[in-house]
Amino acid sequence: MIEKGLALGILILVYALMISEKVHRTVAVLMGASMMVGLGIVSEFQVIKFIHWEALGLIFGMFIIVGALAETGFFRWVGLHALRATKFDPLKIFILFSIISAVLAAFMDSITVMIFMATLTIEACRVMDVKPLSFLIAQIASANIGGAATMVGDPPNVLIGTSLGYSFMDFVVNVGPIAVVLFIVNIVLMRYLFRKSFVKHPVDMERIYKEHAELEPFSAIKDVRHMQMCISIFAFTVTMLVLHQYLDMMVATVAIIGATLVLLTGGRRAPELVEKIDWHTILFLAGLFVVVGGLDAVGLLTDFANFIVSSTGGDPIIIVSALLWVFAPISAFLDNVPFAAAMIPVIRTIHETTGMPLSTLAWTLAIVSDVSGNATPIGSSASVVGVSVAKREGFHIGWKEYCKTAFPAMLVCIAVANVMIVAIFLL
Repeated sequence: MIEKGLALGILILVYALMISEKVHRTVAVLMGASMMVGLGIVSEFQVIKFIHWEALGLIFGMFIIVGALAETGFFRWVGLHALRATKFDPLKIFILFSIISAVLAAFMDSITVMIFMATLTIEACRVMDVKPLSFLIAQIASANIGGAATMVGDPPNVLIGTSLGYSFMDFVVNVGPIAVVLFIVNIVLMRYLFRKSFVKHPVDMERIYKEHAELEPFSAIKDVRHMQMCISIFAFTVTMLVLHQYLDMMVATVAIIGATLVLLTGGRRAPELVEKIDWHTILFLAGLFVVVGGLDAVGLLTDFANFIVSSTGGDPIIIVSALLWVFAPISAFLDNVPFAAAMIPVIRTIHETTGMPLSTLAWTLAIVSDVSGNATPIGSSASVVGVSVAKREGFHIGWKEYCKTAFPAMLVCIAVANVMIVAIFLL
């Protein structure tokens, strides 16, 4: 009982520090992991066991590949081509940029996607003299929903897939169709909510490109040859991720092979690519695994799973609905990565206790972790980065104006997801 109290206290302290933002979330989690070991809740040997090395390997490899693509100017090049195709029509930009955000986020981290898409969106909005709020919120939501469609799209999916043994194609086949429907629902709803933002004005394309040479697509490319090589390696890596189960390869192995090829072709730029990796995220996840492992080791997560089962009577439909509706608002105000990490042992216990298909619980957790992040400016990495980029560019997005549309849209998506999960997997 004392160990449970200590472990729970450590979890509360870690979350309090992260929410207060008085210390970086990585520092808070590493402190929590150190306390777990220092207080004897977990041993040094258990630390090695608790860390999901496959998840870290996958994230490490994809960070290098995506970082190399970013260095070549690939993302801005894609965005500028899309911008030209829209002819600066606000509604077309709204739809096309949302699609691009969703597709890119399905195969890489949403942080990179939003850094480039948000920056380009604000540039385009300045040229059109319109407010970027509607465009940014739609892109953030699209990135989170798109990230739910695959195993490598969002960190919660990486954790779920590697921890529970699901493949890239398992996510595509089972969560992908739900994500597509949620994307369409979200875009249609936001199109209605922001309908006053899409008034089309006459645009002189020739004048715009004459005054804004930086909006010419090929101006974004820094190294054509290296970009072509990186695109080829990225396509090869994604293909291998699709086939990894049939080739009997770990997803981490595939990602690291791709990263190695990128570094080999990068020449003298290779050390710089490694230095620019988001090491904070990797260390954050490593520490998080230890904290969650400590909670699991003392039985707290098992107790929580049993509470869910007893409260719902073990009914699969009620369990799925409870996971969606109880935890979506909670995850909206907390980082979705620690939420997903803590819930993985919980859904495993629910499966063992009730006999409910583990896959159904896994897809439910993926949806609620990713989609709930749409609701607030701090709910996901995409929302944090999107709002930060806007602030850096001189456009402040407050909680009230963000949540006024994003929170209701998230609830509608959760309702649609609830119906689809029950209809597809439980009836």
